[in-house]
Amino acid sequence: MNDSTNTIRMKASANPNNTSSNSRLRTLATLPQEQNWEVKVIKTGKTPFIIFDNWYTPNEEKNIWKELDWLSSQENVERAEDTYVARHDDGTPKSKASRFHIEEFYTQKGRERSHIFNYMYKQRTQEFHSIVGEIKPFCRSFFSTSADSTLISYYEDNEFYHAHHDDYAWSMLIWFVREPRLFDGGDFEFSDSKQKVKLKHNRAVFFPSMFEHKVSSIKMHTKPKEVGFGRYTITHFYIAMPFGNIIR
Repeated sequence: MNDSTNTIRMKASANPNNTSSNSRLRTLATLPQEQNWEVKVIKTGKTPFIIFDNWYTPNEEKNIWKELDWLSSQENVERAEDTYVARHDDGTPKSKASRFHIEEFYTQKGRERSHIFNYMYKQRTQEFHSIVGEIKPFCRSFFSTSADSTLISYYEDNEFYHAHHDDYAWSMLIWFVREPRLFDGGDFEFSDSKQKVKLKHNRAVFFPSMFEHKVSSIKMHTKPKEVGFGRYTITHFYIAMPFGNIIR
């Protein structure tokens, strides 16, 4: 079993390529002038992937922190090990972390006020599509996606995610960490190719979901007085679905 949200959550998600069921045409968004991506397209080795540093603009970054802090303040936060999560053959969970399925926190109208959802316009820009287009033939599966689902994970002391793949077409991971950092570890690795990506604040990694990946265990220097000083991952999953099954 590998990482996936359930069908209802997936159907309740947005349309990443903004594709019309009638025209099949895409309406592309525009990046703001202050956007300053630093991009690395990795096409060598067994695993193709893209790194975007400075994924959010400085103002967007501030707003994302506000939303993450609000989500973290909620009571009865889900635990990965108690939900639908990738598991070993013996049934034990591959992940130990807190989780937020944020579609469950907002009404359809409320989604319009979520910074995390609103800033997904970036994946609908010509710049983003051109960069993804460099990874052929895998890019074709992203361009045909019609739905997305969002999951937020939060890791503190001794929390991790062992090697797994996601049951989608493409995965985007966006990392948020407060500096100075109060922990070691939490780095990311593609298991099949042994390619490692260093954990960095406001860094996004985009890759075909079929490739196994993992997060090393977090080791906190000291127990923080409040939640929010560990490792956040905002994950956007992309998949192609029949248009009749997508709730907008």
